[in-house]
Amino acid sequence: MSVFKKQRKWIYIAFVIITVIIIAIIIIPKLTGNFLIGSWETSDGLRRYTFDENTLTVSSKINSYSKLYGYSYKGNTLALQDSGNTKYYTVTIKGSEIVISSADSDSPEILHRVE
Repeated sequence: MSVFKKQRKWIYIAFVIITVIIIAIIIIPKLTGNFLIGSWETSDGLRRYTFDENTLTVSSKINSYSKLYGYSYKGNTLALQDSGNTKYYTVTIKGSEIVISSADSDSPEILHRVE
């Protein structure tokens, strides 16, 4: 009987630890400001998005293409500015990936962090 109580205790402890880790992965990036800063890549590896404090560089591996945008990020909205035009995108966190979508496009861009 006491063996089952010890096992149950460890199962509860493991459950709490796993829950805290999952919450930390999901919640903490939202609370710490601009989690976009750094490099992100598409799942096929063909495009890389590099975010600085206020500049986004989009580069392509296919044709050595690179384009600079000014950006601002607040809430779940990403505003990209290029030649006086501003486009708005919705950013969603899904685990270790982010999904960038807009009303203009049917297919969202799924990015994962590149170290």
